Amino acid sequence: MVWRNLPPEMQHTLAGFAWACWWALIGRSLYHANLVRQGRRWFWSLTLAWELMIAIGMGVVAGGAAEYLQLTGMTTAGFIAAISYLGPRSIEAVQIWAERKVGISDPKD
Repeated sequence: MVWRNLPPEMQHTLAGFAWACWWALIGRSLYHANLVRQGRRWFWSLTLAWELMIAIGMGVVAGGAAEYLQLTGMTTAGFIAAISYLGPRSIEAVQIWAERKVGISDPKD
């Protein structure tokens, strides 16, 4: 196995990436299933491929945030799944709210 020849730091990073992507995929699958249940989306559709790409991106972002917050174990897994379920639009809304709260204005204003 090629990965066994990698330095321990790289092995740790790759394992963390794999777990983050797994939990992000779970979170985005829950979101997709909810939209299917509501009749707003077909289960097998092109948007399912987009959800996979969003899950990978959200896994990386949420995994980094979990590491920054020093979360461990199932707390990290739940955090990644929850952030992935919320998706990028919700994260952007929270960012805009936080910027306004501390007085950072939007350059478009």
